[in-house]
Amino acid sequence: MQNNDSLEKAKTAYLTKNYKEAFNLFKKQMKTSPEAAYYLGLMYYHGYHVDSDDIQAFNLFKMAWEGLYEDGIYMLGRMYEEGRGIEKNYEQAFKLYQAAKNSQAAKLRIANFYEYGKYVEKSVPTAIKLYNELQKQGNAFAMYKIGSFYFSGEGLKKDLNNAYKWLNKALLQGSIEAMNHFRIIGTKSKTDFRTKEEIYEAAKSLIAKQQTEVALPYLEVAAMEGYLPAILDLYELYKYGKGVDLDLIKAHEILIKYQELKFPEVYFLLGQIYELGEGVDSSFVKAAKYYGLGADLGHAKSQEKLLEIRGY
Repeated sequence: MQNNDSLEKAKTAYLTKNYKEAFNLFKKQMKTSPEAAYYLGLMYYHGYHVDSDDIQAFNLFKMAWEGLYEDGIYMLGRMYEEGRGIEKNYEQAFKLYQAAKNSQAAKLRIANFYEYGKYVEKSVPTAIKLYNELQKQGNAFAMYKIGSFYFSGEGLKKDLNNAYKWLNKALLQGSIEAMNHFRIIGTKSKTDFRTKEEIYEAAKSLIAKQQTEVALPYLEVAAMEGYLPAILDLYELYKYGKGVDLDLIKAHEILIKYQELKFPEVYFLLGQIYELGEGVDSSFVKAAKYYGLGADLGHAKSQEKLLEIRGY
């Protein structure tokens, strides 16, 4: 009974962000309580009170898995999926998600695997079936996903009425993803008071926690609203494969999409892309064009590159 009381005290401290007390209490119980090991793993995973440590987090989630604690099994799967504390392994991640059969978070990841064809063959209908099961349990993210499928017409017949119905339903359940989606399509919800700068900072925080997949819609919102740092970060994520698959074509497309905003930094990067042939055919003519646009706006690096290419 005393152990249960101590565990509940530790969880209360964790939920109220009294991480120092939570850490000390969980640490005393981690060898006998898979749940305590799980929470301690979360603290190392997120860097709460302690420095983020993927090896420690992995080992603690493994202890929770050995104790058959389902949230710990799910988080061990996340470590394998993200390649944190262990080499990335989608097969092992998928099997762990399957083992955590009563975890909504694990079911969401299984749906994600089918949606994008990770390890398993891509099957949007299977993903939608799983999302539908989850929305019946009140899962806001699943509601958002169904709305997004109606909006895009992928897996479901495009239907804007149904799309807005499901997105609003998700929004009422507190889905930030739905809020971001409305922002991306230019229909800002009445409850969304965030500035583009705040949205960008939220994205940076998620990226720092190695949650790039979650951060992407935040960056897209800030980028679409003309925030240069978000545009540049999106470009770099794909150019260097930071938390996403390296994709030079996608990196180029991002800059092309926002070239009309007339940022000299964007023109300069487009000039580099065409000069070096990164994701496009090399073209000194196009490189000079973009360096010239940047130079006209007083961008020193563009002026230097233009002089180097033209010789005048």
